[in-house]
Amino acid sequence: MDPITHGLVGIALSAFSGHTMQLNDPVFLGCTLGAMLPDLDILAHLKGRLNYLMNHRGASHSLMALTGMSLGLGTTLYLIYPTTSWWTVVLWTLIGTLSHSILDLLNSFGAELLWPFSRKKITVDMIMLTDPIISCLFLGSFMVSLRSADFSRPSASIAIFFSLLYLGYRQIGRLKTRNKLMEVYSIKSRAEVKVLPAMYHPFAWNFILFQGDSVRFGIVRNQIPSICRVLPKFDKDNPSVSNALEGNLAEMFCQFTPYYHVMAHDSDSGECLVEFVDLRYWTKGDFLYTGNVYLNENGEISYEIFNHFPNQEGVLLSY
Repeated sequence: MDPITHGLVGIALSAFSGHTMQLNDPVFLGCTLGAMLPDLDILAHLKGRLNYLMNHRGASHSLMALTGMSLGLGTTLYLIYPTTSWWTVVLWTLIGTLSHSILDLLNSFGAELLWPFSRKKITVDMIMLTDPIISCLFLGSFMVSLRSADFSRPSASIAIFFSLLYLGYRQIGRLKTRNKLMEVYSIKSRAEVKVLPAMYHPFAWNFILFQGDSVRFGIVRNQIPSICRVLPKFDKDNPSVSNALEGNLAEMFCQFTPYYHVMAHDSDSGECLVEFVDLRYWTKGDFLYTGNVYLNENGEISYEIFNHFPNQEGVLLSY
């Protein structure tokens, strides 16, 4: 979720503390700033987009880090504005930081909630990276609160209630889409179908079909599914794929996405290209994140490239 929406959610949650929306109130500041604080990992962008992608929503979004940030920010605000008990300030700061990771779990990028015990990004694949419905609901709550402090809690309650209704609607829509895909493509097992939110289309869904010797990626618009790409089956027994899985690019994709796919492209020269794709995001007629591993005639990795945009120069990985 974008930082502005995170902040608006923090403002709405602070209304339940009984404290007013004032810039010298440590509870309001703690809940609001705490809701945006984990996204300070954007500083990783200073070392390049690849570094940012690999670290975004990582350790900074874990339960351990959220607790530490709440203690640090809450204590600082308490020392600056000692008008409320330390415990109260830290508690509401923690509520704000927790709201950040909970929101981030709702989209396909996910968050490393259990770091350092697990580097897996947890996700429920329900909404886009930025959802206009949720953003508008909490923006409306904020505007009402600005006009009248007496309506802060009711407006926040309404925003949360309708957001939950919307999320329920999204979940029902996702399940209906999965059932329709199973019917259209004659699929028996639910495990063979993954339904994901489309990147820029709030009323569309992406889907992945794992059937037989192929993996099919498609989009559902207006309840009509269409296949965008058919990929060969992920064959871990292929020697080239097996060798590529030992490299840095494979480690990156394993950490970066739960929906990565690998395929080998052999050539007459004896060299081989092994392609990695992130099946979550589709834009401009191609997958957003891809990577290439180049193997020499002996099956050894020559070099690896990560592509973070279609049709643009990738990043050469160093060893």
